[in-house]
Amino acid sequence: MDAVIAVNCLGLAYMRGDLAHAGFPEHAYPKFADQLIARGYKVARIEQTETPQMLEERNKKKKAGSKDKVVLRELCRITSTATRTFGPLDAADDGEAATQHLISIKEKELNGKPCYGVCYIDTSVGKFTVGQFEDDEYRSALRTLLATSDIAQILLERGNISQQTKSILTGMCCSVPIDHLVPKKQFFVAEDTVKMLQSLDYLGVDVPSWPETIRSMLRTDHVLPEPAVEFDLAWSSLGAIIGHLQRCQIDVDMVTMKDFEMFRPFNDDDKKKENVKASESTMKMKDNWWEGRRVVLDGMTLYNLNIVPSDRSDPIDAAASLYYTVNRCSTPFGKRLLRQWLCAPPCDKTEIELRQDAIEWLLQPENDAFVESTTEILRKIPDLERLLQKIHTLGLKYRAEKHPDSRAILFDTRKINSRKIKDLIMAIDSLKACSDVVRLYGKLEEGCTLMDKCLKGTDISELKEDISNFMKSFDRKQAQEDGFITPVKGSDELYDEAVLKEKAAHDVLDDYRKSVEKQLKCSVKFAGTGKNRLQLEIPTDMKLTNEFELKSRAKKMSKYTTPRLLKLIAELEVAEAEIVKQTNDATRRTFEAFDNKRSTWRIACDGIAIFDVLLSLAKYAKTSGLEMCRPQFDFNAEKPFVSICEGVHPCLANRPLPNANAVAFIPNDTQLGGGAAPILLLTGPNAGGKSTLMRQVATLGVLAHTGSLVPAQSMHLSPVDRIFTRIGASDKIMCGQSTFFVELNETKLILKNATANSLVLFDELGRGTSTFDGTAIASSVLTYLASHISCRGFFSTHYHSICNNIGNNLQIALGHMACIVENENEEDPTEESVTFLYKLTTGICPKSYGFHAAKLASISDEVIRVAYAAARDSISSFTRLEAVRSAARNGVSIDELSKMIAAI
Repeated sequence: MDAVIAVNCLGLAYMRGDLAHAGFPEHAYPKFADQLIARGYKVARIEQTETPQMLEERNKKKKAGSKDKVVLRELCRITSTATRTFGPLDAADDGEAATQHLISIKEKELNGKPCYGVCYIDTSVGKFTVGQFEDDEYRSALRTLLATSDIAQILLERGNISQQTKSILTGMCCSVPIDHLVPKKQFFVAEDTVKMLQSLDYLGVDVPSWPETIRSMLRTDHVLPEPAVEFDLAWSSLGAIIGHLQRCQIDVDMVTMKDFEMFRPFNDDDKKKENVKASESTMKMKDNWWEGRRVVLDGMTLYNLNIVPSDRSDPIDAAASLYYTVNRCSTPFGKRLLRQWLCAPPCDKTEIELRQDAIEWLLQPENDAFVESTTEILRKIPDLERLLQKIHTLGLKYRAEKHPDSRAILFDTRKINSRKIKDLIMAIDSLKACSDVVRLYGKLEEGCTLMDKCLKGTDISELKEDISNFMKSFDRKQAQEDGFITPVKGSDELYDEAVLKEKAAHDVLDDYRKSVEKQLKCSVKFAGTGKNRLQLEIPTDMKLTNEFELKSRAKKMSKYTTPRLLKLIAELEVAEAEIVKQTNDATRRTFEAFDNKRSTWRIACDGIAIFDVLLSLAKYAKTSGLEMCRPQFDFNAEKPFVSICEGVHPCLANRPLPNANAVAFIPNDTQLGGGAAPILLLTGPNAGGKSTLMRQVATLGVLAHTGSLVPAQSMHLSPVDRIFTRIGASDKIMCGQSTFFVELNETKLILKNATANSLVLFDELGRGTSTFDGTAIASSVLTYLASHISCRGFFSTHYHSICNNIGNNLQIALGHMACIVENENEEDPTEESVTFLYKLTTGICPKSYGFHAAKLASISDEVIRVAYAAARDSISSFTRLEAVRSAARNGVSIDELSKMIAAI
């Protein structure tokens, strides 16, 4: 079966023989394995771990039974999209910044609510994220996690997952492989996970030395480590991940990185603050209320606003995402950080302002040379995060002594070892580049606070010294040619000690030779080769005592050994064996020594990542071709508000759209809250720009909170705690949910969780059911938003009766997207010509001009005319029916009402 797959997928040819088999040379493994992984296969690498001579020796030791005829082979690695590490036997890192996560999920109902334990890991950098949380009925936190993390594989506990969760996974991760693990045996319980981590190959028994995140999940009232009850599901999920990594033979590599982070959804530490309603005075909020908080963008919002590309995004939408719009990062790890910033922008005043200050500082003309120079340096830095993980793995003693790869008999070991050394050299050069950036910044007369923190936070003198020591510790060129590192004197204590012992053994032998020479009073030399090396060469005519044993005789010179000589040779062989051992292990120890400085390297890497993202946002502001401004936040506003002057959509303003006829993007002013009503009831013609305007304001809000400049003449706002979007209409057939059911589910989530500080977008709520039901529901939801929540928001609709029903509600303003109608014809709508102005104006749009949209969609004129006639009849009937109802309310007689009804 494997041969068939290889032939079909890799273009290999079958080899001769009755059984299907195909092959390729060892050096081609990375290329072909990478192709199979890209097609979704898991690739198992099995290596020969015994030579024929070793097989023969093993068979000799067998006392009884049949002899083995085949050398040993062992599984050394299973690689999939979710478990790639880009090691020396894998395909080269292509520099792609996207992460691929392996995630495990355990579910349990607690107090009538779904509770989840999750753990996910990016194996390319060795970072675990683990946590446990209580979710709402809609599973908002789970949905957001799935939307913000690039999931490559999901691990579930067999038979222990709810139907609702299955539906979410099926709908959101339909192309992601899901493994259902056996409870306890593969999906470990919490207690077994804790015991597993105490292995000496993992974290060991010294619990105080464990990572802080892991220790925080233990009980504090026990001497021995035991899982805390509130993290029971999280521990189990972590165990499932480690168990899977064991099967893939990379468990020790990952766990010993000790890089664990706690997963906290939706500002979990401060849920009480998140539930602030309009009835609770927002006037009490001060700067410190927002400290440490982040804007909550759930999975649906991230998708509807196209913040980052998702699995559901087509290539065009992905290219128009906010991430791709502002991304000017030079390093892969900078790109990953930018994605994190966009998915969870801060609400913290200090954090936002520090970023704004840094970006404006980078945009100052006097800093252009610094920006240009550092950009060139950053472009040459490979994925340093991934390099640090690879070097950690290569430096592990476990890898050299216990892992199957340590026993593998490889055809071209030198080439593979050269790749390892190349990775080390790349890491050293990358850190040298980081220190160059720090050095250039240090030369400037004046900087800014955040730049000081991310660049001067690195001790440049210590960093330079450490890098210099590694650069001097071995000969780069020679190491790559040899495939191993020969340490420079003074750089490896064990190697230096072995060299001294070997030299001492040689010196003792030479002293013994000189003593024999003195005893015999003739010239004595060492001679011989191989096993017979270091024999004493003495003139044949010399008379010797019995201690000299003849080994070979010649006419002039003969060779002898003595018991003393044999003992000294044995001591030399021990010293030589030790130096061979230390030479072979010197490369690993060099990697280990480099890894021991990982905390220093990590500080430098993190600082450069922040600098790269700031540089990216500054370049976006400078090269966008749009008028940019610094958003002004009011953290002490009496009421939430947002005011935008001449704002444009950052992702669409410079992007040509289909059928747009190259018309420039029209800027718009927007005012929600403050001196205006917080909610705008928006009407307008079909395709007139309503949805775009709504998305524009929300996207500018995300960009503002990120700390970036925004494309507008000016922007003032109070902080936003969460952005909700009810946009678009589609069913979820894989989840068994109709279009209208999806609409109402999302509406329920908004009404339950929105606060006065939220920003809410409702786009044509109610269109998934009958007109009357849809109008009633939309009107009721709008009234509830205005009266009970009083949040900032847009509410677009084609139900014009809603506009007539709001009365004098001061919480709701009326607006529409303007258009110009020419050749308006009450009899034939196909004669009309509608020009969209894409400009927000006050009041109600007279109608939606749906027949013009039908005309643009190339529906035949005949069909449009028939539809128009039916629409006029419906409107006429509805108008007469309303007249009857009004007459009945005003006390008209039964006879008159009967006549009116008969007329209908």
